[in-house]
Amino acid sequence: MAVKAERSVEPPALLPYAPSEEWIARIGRLQDALAVCPSDVLARCELATLLEKLEQSEEALFNWNAVLVCDPNSLKAREGVVRCRQRTGRPLQSAL
Repeated sequence: MAVKAERSVEPPALLPYAPSEEWIARIGRLQDALAVCPSDVLARCELATLLEKLEQSEEALFNWNAVLVCDPNSLKAREGVVRCRQRTGRPLQSAL
């Protein structure tokens, strides 16, 4: 499955309805896959994206940061971190 890179830091479109059982099952399968292989970047990106759509910004941020540990050059993960930090009110950079 090809993943199209996002071009901006705009939030992903939110669905106007509650998550379906299919979404919940997909999240469970992704979490199971990551329990076996925590460095699966594609699964972690998909999970982070779903969590963002469900407005679970803290959990999505955790997963985007985990992607960056495996792939520090991931533009998709960097943009996800920015979106999640904006939503949670966290600063984008540390004040050192």
